[in-house]
Amino acid sequence: MELASLAQLERSHRRHDQVMTELLEAARRLAAGRPDDGDLGRVHDAVAYFERAVTRHFLDEEGSVFPRLSTRRPELAAELASLSSEHPAQIEMQAAVAAAAREVDGEARPSAGKALLDAATRLAEAHASHVGREDVIFRAAHEALTAEDDAEIVAEMGTRRDRDSEDGFGGAGGGMRGG
Repeated sequence: MELASLAQLERSHRRHDQVMTELLEAARRLAAGRPDDGDLGRVHDAVAYFERAVTRHFLDEEGSVFPRLSTRRPELAAELASLSSEHPAQIEMQAAVAAAAREVDGEARPSAGKALLDAATRLAEAHASHVGREDVIFRAAHEALTAEDDAEIVAEMGTRRDRDSEDGFGGAGGGMRGG
């Protein structure tokens, strides 16, 4: 059975993959001192995406999916706890990318670009490993979660997005897109 909640989280993973690819490409050019006209925008868009969508995505997993899945499939509880424990480190790596991005400006400054590339590379490696493990878990979740679980998770995800919009964080990225 296709579960809307898991499909949304999987789309979020693929969107994050795309954002990471664009960030790394821009950071490589900035580190080489040969940025494209749109590279600064790509970097700042990636930082905004991390701040808006990724934290919310982690809340969706930790607050809605993982608790239900660990109840339905207790043998996954340790792996789910391990995945949850990685989220704070990823938030810190995203903050390091944001800090490095603030040092990059319109000038071709390879040292600032190199710092950005280093931070983005660390985040990309952590993300790839983490999401690879989550994708395996989500395949198991399709079998374990019920239609009722899915409806509840979708409602909870919607509430988070509505709350973000009310707080001024929804913006163009509000709704169920992006994370």
